[in-house]
Amino acid sequence: MRRVLKLAAVLGAVCTMGCGASGVTGLYGGGGGGGGGGGGSTTNAISVGDNFFNPNSTTVKVGTTVTWTWTTATTHNVTFGDGTTSGNQAGGSYSRTFNTAGTYNYQCTIHSGMSGTVVVQ
Repeated sequence: MRRVLKLAAVLGAVCTMGCGASGVTGLYGGGGGGGGGGGGSTTNAISVGDNFFNPNSTTVKVGTTVTWTWTTATTHNVTFGDGTTSGNQAGGSYSRTFNTAGTYNYQCTIHSGMSGTVVVQ
């Protein structure tokens, strides 16, 4: 049990240091909404890591620009159901402005299960 607690503490510290965003919902995300649903984040900065978005769910106001920033050299993309996409990238960032209220699910089409949600209110 002590070993499990130590591992959880180390993983939490690594995620906090590497993610660079408030509203961390977990190391690999979790929850509903296409992988989203986690914990009340209101950040407009999302980290793209090795097979996860962090946070994987966020709620923002209409007119907000959300920016995804790659924190890994692995190729990923941010692809929405309406076809809007960052294209495949191994670094850099991608931004999208949300001018209409709604729930926007997205995923990395390269990595199964890597998904997130932006709720616009």
